[in-house]
Order: sequence, then C-alpha cells, then structure tokens
Amino acid sequence: MSSSKRYIIFAVILVPIVVFYGFSIGYSINVPWFDDIENIPYFLAQYLDAPSWYGKAAALLRPNNEHRVLSARLIVYLQYLFTNTINFRTLNFIGNLTVLGIFLVISRAYLKHKGVLYGLIPAAFFIFNLQFYSMTFMTIMSLQYQLIIFEVFLSFYLLTKPSKSAFAGAILVAIVGTYSMGNGVMGWPAGTLFLLYLGQWNRLIVWIITGVLAIVGYFSGYAFVQGNDEGFIYFFNHPFKVIIGFFAFTGGILDWFPRITFEKRMLLPVIGGITIVSFFIYYVLGALSISTRWQRIVPAFARKHYEQNGYFQQLSSPWAAFWVSCFVYLFINSALVVFFRTRFDYQLVLWATYKIYPGTLMAMTCLLSLQIFRGRWYSLLLVIFIGSSLASWASSYWHFVPQVTQDRKQRLAFALNQQRNGVGLGAEKKSAFAEFVVNTFERSKSHGFYQFPQPLISSQESRLEALFRDSTQQTGVNVKTEMLSYGLEVYNDSFEFVNSKEEGVFVTLTSPAHFYVFSAEPLIPRSRTQKGFRINCPKGVIENEIYRVGLWVVQKNGNQLWNTQQSVTFP
Repeated sequence: MSSSKRYIIFAVILVPIVVFYGFSIGYSINVPWFDDIENIPYFLAQYLDAPSWYGKAAALLRPNNEHRVLSARLIVYLQYLFTNTINFRTLNFIGNLTVLGIFLVISRAYLKHKGVLYGLIPAAFFIFNLQFYSMTFMTIMSLQYQLIIFEVFLSFYLLTKPSKSAFAGAILVAIVGTYSMGNGVMGWPAGTLFLLYLGQWNRLIVWIITGVLAIVGYFSGYAFVQGNDEGFIYFFNHPFKVIIGFFAFTGGILDWFPRITFEKRMLLPVIGGITIVSFFIYYVLGALSISTRWQRIVPAFARKHYEQNGYFQQLSSPWAAFWVSCFVYLFINSALVVFFRTRFDYQLVLWATYKIYPGTLMAMTCLLSLQIFRGRWYSLLLVIFIGSSLASWASSYWHFVPQVTQDRKQRLAFALNQQRNGVGLGAEKKSAFAEFVVNTFERSKSHGFYQFPQPLISSQESRLEALFRDSTQQTGVNVKTEMLSYGLEVYNDSFEFVNSKEEGVFVTLTSPAHFYVFSAEPLIPRSRTQKGFRINCPKGVIENEIYRVGLWVVQKNGNQLWNTQQSVTFP
C-alpha cells in the first residue's frame, strides 16, 4: 500500500476519534451529577479526613451501590495531588480516554496478524460513537464502564506474553479491575478460559487462587441492595423474552432509529446480536481446531474447513485465546445486564449507558471477519461493515446531539437550584440524600478542592432572583401550565428564540421563600431557530408553595426576562 493511501486511511480513522473527543470536551461541564457526588467529592473528603491508612483504604474501597470504584477514586486523588482541586470536565476527559485505550488494544491485536488498515475504519466508527452519550457525559460512568473494559482487555493482552513480568502485570491489572467495578469480577472466569485453552496449568492455578481471593475480598462487607434474586424469577417467567433481549443488547450498536416504537426499534439490534453470537461460535470452533489439546472437540468436517482457512492456520494460540476471552467477557456482562435489569424495564436492553458493550463487540466482529474471510467475500464485507458503522455513527450524532445539548443546560440549571435551594443534583427535597449532598458540598468547599463554576449559565444569574422579584418585568408571553403526578408541565407553541449549547429558554418559579430555574426543551429538534418550548418542573425538588411563572431567555444578543402573569400551586 502506498504512503498516500495509508495517510488517507489514517485520516479517515481519525475522523470519529477527533469528533468524539472534540464533542465530549466541548459539551462536558464541571458539575457533578447523582452518583458522581458520592464517588468523587465525598470520597475525597473522607480520604483527606481519615486519620489513619486504614481509614484512607476504606475510603478508596467503600462500595457505591453494588460497585467498588477503586480506579476512579485513584484518578480523583491523583488529580487532587497535582492540582489541589477536582475538575469534573478533566475527570470526564480522562475517563473517555479509556475508549481510545479499548480501540488501541484491539487494533494492536488485529494488526499483529497482518490486519489490513481498511478494517480499522468501521471499528473506529463503531467504538467512537455517541450512542453511549449518557456514559460519555457523566463523570463516574466514564470512569467505570469503559475503563473496566479497557483494564480487562489489557489484562488479557498481557496474558498473551510469555514473560513472568507480563503475567504478574496481568494479575495486577485484573485485581485493580475487580475493585474498580463489579463487572471486573467477570475478568477472572474469562481469563480462566484463556489459560485453560493454552494448557498453562501453573499460571492457571495462580490465576484461579488470586481470582478467588480478589472476589472474596470484593464481596466482603458488600450489600446486595437491588434484589437480584428476582432476576431468576423473571427469567423463568419470560425465558424467550430475556433471550431475545440478550440478542438485542449485544447488537445494540445497530440501534439506528431510537424514536420509533420499541418493537420495531429492536429488529436491527436483534439481527446484529444474532450475527455477533453466530460469528463468535464460528470463531471458537476455529480456535479449538488449531489446538492439539482441544481440536478433538471439533467435528472432522469443521476441522477440514478451518484447515483451508489461512487466518486460522497462521493464528497463534495465545491470540486466539485473547479474542475468545474478550468476547466471553463482554458476553457475560451483557447477559448479566439483561438477566438482572430487564425486570425493571425491558427497554434497558437498548439503554444508552450500556452501548459501549455492543459497540466493542461489533468492532471485534468486524476486525476478525475481515481477517478470516478474504478473497471474494472481503470487498462485500468491507462495504457492509463500513456502511453499517457509518450509519450507526451518523445516526447517533443526528439523534443525540440535541439530547446532549438539552441535558447540559438542564444540569447547569439543576446546579443553580442546588446552590439556591440545597436540592437539584439528583436528590429529592427533605431526603437523606439531599442532606448528604449539601454536607458533601460544604466539606468540598471547606477543603478548598471544589466549588461550582461561576457563572453556571450566564453572568446575569447572580442577580436573577432579584430581577424576577421586581414587578416591572415584561409581560405578554402566555404559557400553558398543567400539574401532573410527577411535576408541573409548562408549554408554549409560539415563543421564538435561538437554541444552542449556550442559548435557550429557562422557566423560573418564584415564591416568597424560594426561586427555581429549569431548562425548557425546544419543540423543533436540531433547529437553531425555535418556535415554542415545553418543560417539566419535577415536584421532587420544589417546596410546596405558590409560585409565579417567569421566563429567562438567554441569548447571545441579549437576555430577556418575562413575567407570564401566571401562578401555580405546589400542594
């Protein structure tokens, strides 16, 4: 291949990577949300206040829900060590760098077996995707889900090396992964298959003993809070539904039409999942056929087929074990999500947070298929994979950029409410968690490592409440209000404004004692010029009083404040 072609291919591969990181940096904010609070500022305050090494270790390893998050907390502490502060945007960026880590590990494994550069194009578009946007823009999720995949894959990569130091490194990374998220526990059984396949019995014994000790330590003092035993009941009552859900989950990167009915939306992911699982079975049989230890398991006709395939004849056993273990790890975690979470809401099989799993599965399927099926099938497969990866990538940005834009403004508004009312960033009023959040921010401020950025939305926000308490605001904008079970709906279908990352309409609620701000959702997705908006103001964060409804219109050409002359009562 000529140098000019290589440069062009590298440039194409860089497109989704540059767009992904440019977008994630541009739209992330230095504000925590929900689980971020316990795992980042609360952890750091606990760590700094701990009087002994035991207390500091307890702060690092303390479970959050059903996960320990050691890696994330170590990264937080290192940031504090170097800067004396914590910055959620920086932490978010570090977490998102592990997506690049996943890509580099599997790309390295692919290229070591004479993989063609063209194959990295669809793999990049499958992995650097906005379908898992909720993970990309929530700090602790970016430091958990994708980071743990990278750690487990890195551990398997080190297992391919013959040296003792590499094996020790694999064990160390696996231990860190175990304590960095519950999903890391599944690295041990997948690694066991790796070493069992190779027949490395001494290493296998060390791996199993270390894994058992690590898992026992992980579950020591662990609280099972989510009733996972009910997952078994759900499976036995709906076995077919759960199995179909598994295929939809594993093929979820083909979720190109998230706005259509769920039954239709599942079709492409189910096809994708069946394709990935079928390819995995095919690959496992090929891996077994090249092993003198295990080839007897494979039927004679299948062995003959694989003997005629150049890829499998050149494939070394450690790399066969690597790919199989990576697939097994992702399949186990996919199955656990479907098995234990679909009882809450079946649509979780296509939930945005989990899309890193199907994205990685499809990328690996793509890379290996292009290596295995050469000749007349190669060009067709390359076209199919590039086309589907581009469709997946483009549809993710088409559908979710407006959502990310809205979520960003909404969280900034919630942060403003947290400052003014002591509730907003994931807690409900008068709850134990609301008190916990307030205390955590007070400790963060006293230690000097975090305060909310100023301004959050606009420089006008510092005097916004006083302005809305002034009775001379503009009038003439009418809104419809309706009190529903979950909150106040505010709607207007004619008000014109510009909507962008930094611009939009915010609904304000003003009472004698409280003042709230909520970001309105535009009615026309992906349009900069808007006509009308809607907003839900959740009851869970609003104190029971009578409020005047106002509009705060944040625009680059000048903000506007409107008094709608309407009042609402929160019972």
